[in-house]
Amino acid sequence: MKLHDVHHGSRRGRGTRGAGLALALLVAGLPAAADAQQPSDTPQPPPFFAIQNARIVTVSGPVIESGTVVISFGLIEAVGSNVLIPAEAWVIDGSGMTVYPGLFDGLSSLGLEQAQTGGDQAGGPGGVFGGGNQPISEGPEDRPATTPWVSAADMLDPEDNRLATWREGGFTTALTVPDEGIVTGQAAVISLGGDAQEMIVKTPAALHVTMNRAGGFRSFPSSLMGTIAYVKQLYADARHQSAYEAAYEANPAGRARPKYDRALAPVQQSIADGWPTVFLGNEVKEIRRAVKLGEDTGARAVVAGAHEAYEIADELAASGVPVLVNLDWPERSRSADPEADEALTSLRRRAYAPTTPARLHAAGATFAFYSGDLGSPREVIENVNVAIEKGLPADAALRALTLGPAEIFGVADRLGSIDAGKIANLIVTDGDLFDESTKVKMVFVDGRKFEEREAERPTAPPTVDMTGRWVLTISTPRQTQEITLDLEMSEDGTLTGDITTDRGDATIIDGWVSGDEFGFTAMQPMGGRTAEVVYTGTVEDTEVSGTASFGGRFSSEFTGTRPGEGQ
Repeated sequence: MKLHDVHHGSRRGRGTRGAGLALALLVAGLPAAADAQQPSDTPQPPPFFAIQNARIVTVSGPVIESGTVVISFGLIEAVGSNVLIPAEAWVIDGSGMTVYPGLFDGLSSLGLEQAQTGGDQAGGPGGVFGGGNQPISEGPEDRPATTPWVSAADMLDPEDNRLATWREGGFTTALTVPDEGIVTGQAAVISLGGDAQEMIVKTPAALHVTMNRAGGFRSFPSSLMGTIAYVKQLYADARHQSAYEAAYEANPAGRARPKYDRALAPVQQSIADGWPTVFLGNEVKEIRRAVKLGEDTGARAVVAGAHEAYEIADELAASGVPVLVNLDWPERSRSADPEADEALTSLRRRAYAPTTPARLHAAGATFAFYSGDLGSPREVIENVNVAIEKGLPADAALRALTLGPAEIFGVADRLGSIDAGKIANLIVTDGDLFDESTKVKMVFVDGRKFEEREAERPTAPPTVDMTGRWVLTISTPRQTQEITLDLEMSEDGTLTGDITTDRGDATIIDGWVSGDEFGFTAMQPMGGRTAEVVYTGTVEDTEVSGTASFGGRFSSEFTGTRPGEGQ
């Protein structure tokens, strides 16, 4: 039976548990029949699934070579090699398939609209960037670029087109956080499915602190040293405020009541409750600074970036500070002059950054992965494979994409592994996750089943060859943008390659050529975030023309040629 074929379990499989589940259906007033209808006449998804005869990689325990996972009302009801299947369950034959915990992006902006991070969120008179028509920030009392009250949980956009892209690639969970300013706001652990309320797994899950400047050279802090001093002062103010509030509550008579400061209150709470606080640091000095900031401020530090952590893996392990490794490995810019000399430090970082996970693992450090500026799940898996080639065991790599981030952000009791009682965020693949030919066939988010979408692609063989470099000009009402494509085309018309823009680079996915038509998708950097851009067009000799659709929200026409031809 194919993976997507489902059937009802036989009555012979009903046991005490099955009867209990049926009773629960009646008590809850939910329809048990497969054809039950919601008031809108939309078919009700089944509350129970059972994936049987599958290889199950639990992460938290041994691999089950042939077993069953039972899903009940969004949770993992049971898992094992000898599990009773409730009669109400829709049974999925997982023969030849592997079930993994859903993948977890340890730091992202998934589900957030960038436009929502501006406006009234300015931390003080200086605003988030200390510019515009707002007064210039004079010092730390203005709380410049500090918005710890801003909560990712209040900013979720379930219509963010990136959610489906990452979900289809096997990601079911992410830590998402606003990314503007110095103290950018409160992160939330989210599931990549459902409405804005259903998506929330935990909030607040962390604070996010960058080393960004507040604005121009006339605004405080205008330098890295000023930013470091400001962060230390902010936390010192928070600790002082907490001490004064406690003294006031104990004996308010004769004391001036403490003033409410919405920039301090969440920082105070983060210290008191031990929230993880994510500090960015790629270079050795930045990583050490992040660890020291945690010690100096009382924050429970988590270091993110860590491309040079290979040099101090033992030191990080001894500190006990968790590390989020950015999988966007450093590389030479595609637009860089190939004849220009490159600094030795840059060459070393590019060569050794992918060894960081293996070094951290060998040292016994706590670490997890995040996607950084990578535009697709495929690129994430490719870059994890680079780390595996550099010595990271495959099981440790899987843990860094599942249970590792769940532990760092305090949700390992509900996510990250396949254990009874945990949230049913699962993926089903047709092979080993890190095999380049493996496909994600099915994804469960909160027990809701999402099947692989077949790519819409014409079947006629190609009549043109698009291999090589192309320069496209995209016209919008506001501007004209030029991008460069470096393409490779296989005999069957599969199109791969890269896009270079003035805002950054991206990798082409789902590319095809059929007859004289072509199409491909890219997750391109746009305005501080990435957006899915779908290109479709036609080729005539050395010229192309077509349409680029930006996140399905607006489209623009483009034309293009091969450099030096047709111009």
